[in-house]
Amino acid sequence: MNAGGEGINLAQRILLAVAFGENTSAGFYRQRESKQTLFGLRRYNFIRRTKSDKYELTKKGENKLQYILIDEVVIKPPRKWDGKWRLVMYDLPLRFKNARNAFRWKLKDMGFYQFQKSAWIYPYPCEKELLFVADFYGVRKHIEILEITKLLNDKKLKAHFGL
Repeated sequence: MNAGGEGINLAQRILLAVAFGENTSAGFYRQRESKQTLFGLRRYNFIRRTKSDKYELTKKGENKLQYILIDEVVIKPPRKWDGKWRLVMYDLPLRFKNARNAFRWKLKDMGFYQFQKSAWIYPYPCEKELLFVADFYGVRKHIEILEITKLLNDKKLKAHFGL
């Protein structure tokens, strides 16, 4: 996987490169802007230099990286629809109000359609992305992902998703 990405700034790219184990030796970043960014990441304790002159993420850096990645999560639809619907249902306790709102917002952001109050539907495979998002918000044990082959009336959904 490449650490470069659209909409990701230099600091985020460097964090991703460190996380993916790309060449991050001290001599790798020679440009002034890269050096300053690397210095800032070390100063704020997001990365640390190892004895082998490489960089690795600190716990703080791992947390920061999760916040970067959550914004970059997208579901790439395949060329052809497999005819199955993915239904995500959740029942979060009241103490998870903020997580519920954030999870719901992210589902909407990823293109899901609200099927019912706490049930969202999507036509393409998305389990890995959903589990990553659920883990990030700490709600994984409160969600279910169903794969549905038949809905009684899916014309509205097909129209919504352009199928």
